[in-house]
Amino acid sequence: MRVTRLEAVPVSVPLREPFTSALGVQATSDYGVVVAEADDGTTGLGEISLIWHGNGAALCGLVNRLLAPVVVGTDPFALTRFHEAASRVLAFGRHSLAAVAAVETALLDLAGKASGRPVYDLLGGLARDRVPLSMSLPIAPVDEVLDRARRLTGEGFTTLKAKGGGDHDRLVEVVAALRAEFGPRLGIRVDLNMACTLAKDALRLIRRLEPYDVLSVEQPLPAADVEGMAELCARSTVPIMADESVWSPGDAWRVLRARAADIVNVYVPEAGGPVGARRIADLCATAGAGVAIGSMPELGIGTAAAAHVAFSSPRLDQPSDVAGHLYHADDVVRTGLTIEDGFLLPPPGPGLGVELDPDRLAAYRIPAPDGGDPYATLRTTRAS
Repeated sequence: MRVTRLEAVPVSVPLREPFTSALGVQATSDYGVVVAEADDGTTGLGEISLIWHGNGAALCGLVNRLLAPVVVGTDPFALTRFHEAASRVLAFGRHSLAAVAAVETALLDLAGKASGRPVYDLLGGLARDRVPLSMSLPIAPVDEVLDRARRLTGEGFTTLKAKGGGDHDRLVEVVAALRAEFGPRLGIRVDLNMACTLAKDALRLIRRLEPYDVLSVEQPLPAADVEGMAELCARSTVPIMADESVWSPGDAWRVLRARAADIVNVYVPEAGGPVGARRIADLCATAGAGVAIGSMPELGIGTAAAAHVAFSSPRLDQPSDVAGHLYHADDVVRTGLTIEDGFLLPPPGPGLGVELDPDRLAAYRIPAPDGGDPYATLRTTRAS
């Protein structure tokens, strides 16, 4: 099998409702859909899902201009050679890892289909039969957060993540209200998205959250403040989860060496693909640190890629965010992902287990963010 064509198509898919976090308000996901075709007619899919650095759609040009020429003609199983080539042609910043991840995912999808096996078998095999899920709650007035929490628990979810920002009083009030209404049966995670500037401020907030038995506090400090995160880990009775501090396996190594996280939230786009995400999970297992799988949130392709990582990881210590597609009003794929009682079941094989819907891809396609439009043959009016 050889790759004969590789293309990234920018899309904009609306969320079911706008979502507010410490990073701002998100109403749409502007991502890229990577389509890889092989000489036997097989198609592999990947997704550039990123809300940083101008969003994932802005990275489609990297795929089309720089990565496609080094991928076309190659064997999709040759992932090591792909990464070597990608490191040569890209000015390798953090944001470009999401483009690399999308291409790697498409190659794994092709390889899985060629071998007749699901991608998780290519990553080490099925390590568990189901993955417990967590759904996020936005920054909003307490009544609105509780309304959404009631809806999600009614759908079977047993762990929810409360988003926090600069208003610590509001966050404590939300967590207290969640615990009062749902009692001990609800798992509560807290995600600060780097909202605290000083370790002392973060520790003061964590002390206020302790009475409500939260499962973890995620990324309270800026990504580069590994020393501050280590201080929190040493002094907090609540487990500290690293998110923005860990993109690549190298980041994970630095954080784990510094003992700056009790748990690492692993993202496929930030890790440069499912293989890099599994490397981070392996490092955590070796270091005795916990693992959760994070979400941007992705569309169906990216969610499927994260699911295969979650099902093959050697350990999974907290409910994970592998349900990004549920935040969206629509998708560009027909997904085979199944959720029952708040648990994700293994994706069907072979490959990722999702199928591209060409009509919806065309409907949500947007012009190339750099102003050019190399996708004229796909041009249609985007769905409203």
